[in-house]
Amino acid sequence: MEAIERHAVSLDWITLLLVLVLGLLVVAKYAFTQRFAHFSMLFATDKYLLLKGKDPNLFHPFNVLLFAVNVISAGLFIFIFYISFTEGYPDRPLVVFLRIITAYTTFVLLKFSLEKILADVISVNNKMNYYLFYKLSYRNFTALVLLPISVFFLYSWEPTKLVLYIVLGLILILNLITLLSVFTKNRQYISSNWFYFILYLCALEIGPYYILYKLVTKFQGQ
Repeated sequence: MEAIERHAVSLDWITLLLVLVLGLLVVAKYAFTQRFAHFSMLFATDKYLLLKGKDPNLFHPFNVLLFAVNVISAGLFIFIFYISFTEGYPDRPLVVFLRIITAYTTFVLLKFSLEKILADVISVNNKMNYYLFYKLSYRNFTALVLLPISVFFLYSWEPTKLVLYIVLGLILILNLITLLSVFTKNRQYISSNWFYFILYLCALEIGPYYILYKLVTKFQGQ
């Protein structure tokens, strides 16, 4: 009988990441109990945004903790995409993951910095702070929802490319709904500053993602 070589893939590093995520969520829940309770109902009610959006502190420890969870969750999902669209499992998966979250964090923070600079230039800091807080809150919540899906894909079921595209499409739709929601709530302000709005939309909401798409497709073509 001929022996068949079996390749075992260790997921120990992912398990440690999940323990870290749970630790961050426990700290966020017990250090900021009321804020966490309001945040957990974000898609059901606007209470969190109404209470915390009046004077949004983007660098509040609660936001920082959830952004760290966001980075890990998004990084795991992108990692799943990576191993699904490349031949063979990477020899050093943790290194690949670290590169992914470094690129993701750099992209998000760079985009955030450019948005803040633009807000300073056109003197709309208050409006921009609320807008950034609004986006950050919904994207952190979306990352929490995405996390168990990624865990299921990694530990229980290997997704097809079609399933991954469907999940990605749903994430993009949620982000689009988030943007349309905040634009609708501020339509009067936007209508009186439509030039700056179009400038922002093209330069910082469409442009960065288009550039990222071109870079990724160019990388895949090599």
